[in-house]
Amino acid sequence: MNQYRKRYELKNAAKDKLEGKYGSAVTICIVSFLITNMISLFVDLFLPGTSLTSEPAVSSYIIQGIASLFLSWVLGVMNMGLTLFFLNAACGQPYRTDDLLYGFRKDFSRALAISGAFTLLRAICLYPCQYLYEAYLRTGSSRLLIAALTALAVGACVYLPLSLSISMSYYLALDFPDKTAGEILKLSVKVMHGHKLRFFLLQCSFLPLMALCICSLFIGFLWLNPYMHMTYTCFFLDLMNPGKKA
Repeated sequence: MNQYRKRYELKNAAKDKLEGKYGSAVTICIVSFLITNMISLFVDLFLPGTSLTSEPAVSSYIIQGIASLFLSWVLGVMNMGLTLFFLNAACGQPYRTDDLLYGFRKDFSRALAISGAFTLLRAICLYPCQYLYEAYLRTGSSRLLIAALTALAVGACVYLPLSLSISMSYYLALDFPDKTAGEILKLSVKVMHGHKLRFFLLQCSFLPLMALCICSLFIGFLWLNPYMHMTYTCFFLDLMNPGKKA
């Protein structure tokens, strides 16, 4: 019978695998953050602005929404590189900071397709809440606030299980380079069957540390982000190669 590691065991394994590698892990997380935010800021400078106190032009709102989705879609390709870095580091393989661009250099079509699945899922499940909440901020209508909270609850109930189902897609894409993006997404759903709650609780276990990082003016995230990435990598490795009970 398969014996999967407990949360504290996965975290301890992540700490062990990061020993001597924390500098590189922090660096790649910082570079990813800077690239994402600098490009987002640059794009925002060229988009027509809207005000929370007035009704924005429909065209401006649509342009902003499409630009945001497109940017999230393309930048999501970097997740393939982040995954490769931590997977290599966990398995004792050579790892480099420029692994971050792996998805753009060597596996763009599959990385883009997988990123598109995540982006589309977020848009469908969470965008209605965002739109209603922004409308509430403009008008102050309590009905819109209730509608936004309702949309958030419904969207979260759909988003969480689906996003957890495809959460291993980048890892699987690296493990199975011959499979198409569609096959990878289906395989992720298959391997996560019965493990979504376990992974969700693992993610939730970092909430206290996140709170401490916020109290440290976000400086703590320099160390927490690599720790989280490596823990999720250990989860994947354990998921694919669980120990055996005697």
